[in-house]
Parts: sequence; structure tokens; C-alpha cells
Amino acid sequence: MTSRRVSLQPLRGKTIGFLGAGTMGCALIAGLRAAGLPGRQLMAADPDAAARRRAMRLGARVTAEVCRVACAADVLVLAVKPPQMAAVLACARECVGRHTVVISIAAGITLRWLQARLPDVPVIRVMPNLPATVRCGFSAIAAGRLARAAHRRVAEALLGASGAVCRLPERHFNAITAVSGSGPAYLYYLVDAWQQAARDLGLPPAVAEAAIARTLQGSLALWRCGGLPPAALIRQVASKGGTTEAALQQFARGRVAAHLAAGIRAAARRSKALAWR
Repeated sequence: MTSRRVSLQPLRGKTIGFLGAGTMGCALIAGLRAAGLPGRQLMAADPDAAARRRAMRLGARVTAEVCRVACAADVLVLAVKPPQMAAVLACARECVGRHTVVISIAAGITLRWLQARLPDVPVIRVMPNLPATVRCGFSAIAAGRLARAAHRRVAEALLGASGAVCRLPERHFNAITAVSGSGPAYLYYLVDAWQQAARDLGLPPAVAEAAIARTLQGSLALWRCGGLPPAALIRQVASKGGTTEAALQQFARGRVAAHLAAGIRAAARRSKALAWR
């Protein structure tokens, strides 16, 4: 996995083109700019004028023309929705070749599907997640059959500017989609219920929000830095016969852990069912 301090050396002198300037496309552009990549190296194509304006404010050169970006790019990031991918590739594939690294962040579109349409191009598939928008993302990458070590380093530098990166065989992508791709929604679901419970107990909304946010932030920091597994940390908080134990017993009676695991498995199954092979 890459460290938080990412080297942009593999991207030096390369033009990076984004086909799609939506939430994730702009998040990656913002991460690259914050890491110090010059705006002159970044291009973005999007039919939506508002999306182009967002990318332009981040320093990228923008256009509505897919082919213009595809022909200029050394690294081409496919950041469109899956239903748009076939049309985008139909425009782009005449401009790309072995000299281009193509990186797809589209959920469910497999390397096999991409490689069939770009037979001579090194292709890398990525599963990012929403926290990339604040440069705290987690991305898994899987390399196609033509992608070499230098191509993987390019992908790691690009994604690493917005968070952590790990290499993962594509067979694990349904699982990582369920765990980290969908993962932020699980946390927000919990936070929403947590806030509602706090309000029901009479806490002012602002106090409830601040207490929960700081508790989450501090608890995650303690887990990541303290070297203890979650079960050991739970024992540090839960005294015999105390308030925390009462809550944990209620969670156990409601089979909260089992339901969470079942939900994650359901997400993985849905990822598999939606895959473009």
C-alpha cells in the first residue's frame, strides 16, 4: 500500500486526461493539484458545462470533446458512468495505443471488457471511494495483461494523491467494492441513527453532532495508532455491569453484527451481478 506522502515522479511530464469531470474525476484532479502537479498537465472532457467549470476552477484545461482529450493524453482516466463507457471508448480508442495508460474508475466494468475494446493498450482497473474527495480515499488497483510495473506506478501515483492505494487481484474486486467502495454509506447510516438517538435523549443537535464526530475521529485514531484490535478496545471501554455493556448486550440481541455482515455480502453479490464482462 502506498504511504500518504505520494511521489508524483511517475507522472512528471505526462498529460493526464479525464473523460468525465464528475465527483470522482474532480476529486482526483483536486488531489493531484494539491500534491503539486501543474494544471497544464491536466485535461478533462465532459458534456456538462457545470462539470467543466468545476474542473477548470481546479486548474485543468477543459473541453466537451472526448477525442481531443484522448488524443492528447499519456494517461487517460475513464471517469464516466458505466452506461456511458461504450460510447466514450468508441470515440477514444482510435487515439489511444501502447503509449497510453488507460485507468478506469467505473464500477463493475471488468478488465476483460475493457481489454476487448482496447486490445493493444495497457489498462488498469480501479475501485476508489468517496473520501477521495477530501484526499482520504482508499483505492484498489488491478492491472490488465499489458500493464507493466511502470504503468502500475503511474496509477499508484495518480490515485495516491487522493488517499491510500493497494494492489489487488481483480477476483477480489466484488469484495473491495462492498467493503470500501460502499463502505462510507455504512458509516453514514450508523451516524444518522446515532444522531437520532442522541436527539431522542434530549441532546441539542449541535452538541450531538460534535460529540459523535469527535468520538468517531478519536476512536479511529486510537484504533489505527494504538496497535490493538477492536475487541481489545471494546474491553477497555466496557466495564462489567456498566453503561457500555448494556448497549453492547442490546446490539447482540438485535444481531447487529450479523446484519452488518449480511449487508456487506449482499453488496458483494450485487457487484458481481452488475459486472460488465
